[in-house]
Amino acid sequence: MIERPDDIGLGDRVTYLPGGAAATRHRVHEHLDESVVHGHVVAPPVSDPYAAVVWLPTRPDGAADDAEPTWVRRDRVVDFTHPPLGPRPRPA
Repeated sequence: MIERPDDIGLGDRVTYLPGGAAATRHRVHEHLDESVVHGHVVAPPVSDPYAAVVWLPTRPDGAADDAEPTWVRRDRVVDFTHPPLGPRPRPA
């Protein structure tokens, strides 16, 4: 499978808004005073075709390595970066 640059996958670093509503340009501006969450995607994203939602299992910065992943909706992601070139980390 060839990845597009806008695909978020295993090992990517993500920044997302806490809460439930989608991250729109207006909402990001509203939340600049609130803290955003930084973390890494720890397993492949999961698509829910019935709800048209993609869920990202993430580990927030500072969480223990054995902590359960935090499930984040793709539309809550404000920014993401791919890891440096090379193999991606294996799922935990």
